[in-house]
Amino acid sequence: MAKVLPFVRKNILLEEDKVRRLMRKLKAKTESEAIRTVIDDRLFADEVMEHVWQLRRRGTIQDAYKRASRE
Repeated sequence: MAKVLPFVRKNILLEEDKVRRLMRKLKAKTESEAIRTVIDDRLFADEVMEHVWQLRRRGTIQDAYKRASRE
């Protein structure tokens, strides 16, 4: 049975300056670490917001200031 690796190699084009800024901001040791961190953070934020919207649809959370843009 083949072993599944947790990472795969991808060839992508990125702006080097932005990746370096990201590394400094996150105190990441490598470019890959910085990029994986940002991907994980974004996926987590999207998951949290989906739960917030589910609660809102149930009427559990009220938008007191009427600023929400998604129903």
